Formats: sequence, C-alpha cells, structure tokens
Amino acid sequence: MSYKLYSLNEIIKHARTNSPYYKELYRDIPENATLEELPLINQSDFWDNCDKHGGKVATFTQHDGQVFKSGGTTGEPKYSLYSAEEWQTMCEYSGAVLAKGGLKNGSKIANLFYAGGMYASFLYTYSMLYFAPAKTIMYNISGNGSIEEMTKTILEHQINCIAGLPSIINQIISYINENNLTGFTVDTIYFAGETLYPDQRERICKTFGREIEFRSVFYASNDGGPIGYFTKDCGYNEHRTLSDLTIIELIDPDTGEVIHEMNRPGAIYITSLFKTLIPLIRYPAGDLGEYTEPEGIPDRKFRLLGRAQTSAKAGYVSISPQDIADVLKIASIDYEAYQIIVTHDIKDKFTFKIAVSDTNNVNTEKFIEILYEQRPLLKDAVDADDVIAPEIIWCSTSELEYNQRTGKLKTIIDKRG
Repeated sequence: MSYKLYSLNEIIKHARTNSPYYKELYRDIPENATLEELPLINQSDFWDNCDKHGGKVATFTQHDGQVFKSGGTTGEPKYSLYSAEEWQTMCEYSGAVLAKGGLKNGSKIANLFYAGGMYASFLYTYSMLYFAPAKTIMYNISGNGSIEEMTKTILEHQINCIAGLPSIINQIISYINENNLTGFTVDTIYFAGETLYPDQRERICKTFGREIEFRSVFYASNDGGPIGYFTKDCGYNEHRTLSDLTIIELIDPDTGEVIHEMNRPGAIYITSLFKTLIPLIRYPAGDLGEYTEPEGIPDRKFRLLGRAQTSAKAGYVSISPQDIADVLKIASIDYEAYQIIVTHDIKDKFTFKIAVSDTNNVNTEKFIEILYEQRPLLKDAVDADDVIAPEIIWCSTSELEYNQRTGKLKTIIDKRG
C-alpha cells in the first residue's frame, strides 16, 4: 500500500505555514492550539479565497493530480484540486475498506455514475474498485447515456451489482416496470450522492423479485473526498468514521459545542489527514449527523440526517422533503420520487411535483388535506392570502428536474429571483 497520511499536527502546521488563507485565519491562534481551539471554516469565505487554481487556500502550485468541478447546485461551481499523491491515497484507502461492506470476488458491477464534465464520482468509483482486495468485473457504462441502454446492458450481461445515483437507479426501475422486463440477476445496489429511501428500496426489491442488498459506496464529497464508509452492520443512513483519513466532528449549530454523546444531532465538520494541497481543517461537510455508537469505539458509527439546510421556504412557511414523504406515506400513495419547487408571482407558492407509476390513480384532494393536517401553518398562510395555494403535479420520473452535470435529483428547487 502507498497511503500517504499525516498527523493532525503536521496538517495544521503545514496549512498555517504555507497557505495565506490559513496563515491569516490562525494569526491570533497559539501554535500549540488543539483542533477544538481552531476556528470553524466559513464555507463562503473559504471559497472566496479558493479559485480554480487554489488561490490563497493552496499551499503550493499544483503540478500533478486531478481537478474536479462540483455540480454547482448551490451557486457557482467549485473546483477541487487533488495532487497525484492525494488521489492515490484516497482511492487506495477507499478500495481497502470497501471490502468491509461485503464486496465479493467475481461480482459484475455496472458503474452508472456520471463520467466526464470534470465530475469525480465515476473515476472515484472505478479507482476504488480497481484497488479493492476483492477483484470484480467492471462495466463502465456511466450515467450519461439513455436509461434504455443502461437497462439493456444490465440485462444482457447479467450484471448483479449496480452502482450509481439513486435518481438513475430509480429511473431504471421505472423503465423495467413500464416495459414489464424480467430476467435480471441484480442482487446488490451500491449508491451514493443521495439517500435511497426505504420505500424506494422496497420498490426495487419488488421489481427484481428478490431481497436486494443495499450498500453505500461511500459517504464522500467532491471537495473533501472520503468521509465515512459502509460496513454490513450499518443501518439505514449509517456509516463508519474514517479516523485515519478524515477526522469528523459534530458541532451543535446553536452553541458551537463539539458533540461527543450519542443520538444528538449536529452539523458535520471534517478535517482531512491526507489533503495538503488544499487543506481542509474543520470544514463544513454540509450535512447533519448523529453518533449511533458510544465514544471510544474505533471507526465509530454515525447516521446521516440530511443536509444542514434541507427546508424549502415560501413566505414564512418551511416544508422539508421529509414532510412530503410523511404526507405521501399517510395518504398511501406509491410514489417514485418528488420535488419541492418554490416560485414567486406577487406572492410565494409551493409546487409539489411527484412521480408516480399511474398518474390517473392519485387523489390530489386527499394529498392536500393531509398536507394541511401535517403542516397547519401552510393552510393558515394560504387562508390569510400570504402565500398562493400549493400546486400538485403528478408525473413520471423522466419529467422531474435533475442536475445536468451530476444527474442528481433536485429535491428542492427555488425559482425565485
């Protein structure tokens, strides 16, 4: 193995010595400060100082490695730089722990993550599978082509593992059901980038006619690399910390306190022990999480609880994706995916675009009735003429809006100026 990892002290010293951004940030911080005594990174400030070449954050001029671009779902695209040493380390390390999630020799794996466009997921998945101790047969299809061609390849080659974004996987499932296709040997789904919800998992099992193993490829980010990995004892949305590679901290968003106890939600911050070109020290991952194992357990488990800012807001009313999932469950509506869209025409308005298998077999009135019961503030706002009454659009998965670069489903879309 050729991992190149550094101690926390080495990372901090390297950053404050060689990065103008960190040098200024730590100007009044003692040399012997602990991690918890260092300031949390303000993401906007960080990226204002980090351009496509690294800007003031970089500790040296990049001369090898990889440059990736984010999907730009929350503003301007961000460029993530990795030296060749960093890329090698993260891919080898990821491949080594991937086997702990149950990867088996001889598995046929369809890599359906997006390729090209300076996006990282396809190359990262390919590379970690290449370095994994379990040797597999890779079908590098990518998620860029048609759903029909992806499905055809999976069936013709009797591929048993699918690796991709839930949005792509769900479109494949819809295509299989719409065309009454059979004969698949899929027994394992690897996913990343989005949550694969329990009802979606049930639908996938029903489509393939067997129990499917669902495994997170990795909890990772474009800018931070690997953050958490999956093992077979992980529950829904659970991962294990990569304590040698990435330090995770859960921070109380109200008090700024570092959380150590179980079952207490906090914002996830990461400190990389392998990134030296663009150091990340107490950097916000953008997600909420909670520990699900006691302190002191190696590679302690934690559960993801969604994005740190996950609600859509119209007027003074906030609606989260989980709110809509709850309404659909109570209404016994068998759905495939959904989007919350916020628009403004004199007043704000929610539009709920919901993909279902049969658009003629849905009850809009019942949905709205339950929605108002669950979120009475919305009804009050509509009655007070503070917001426009919500619109419900029943559609197919192909009619939903996806990020053009990453292929991820846009769960919340704010179309106000």
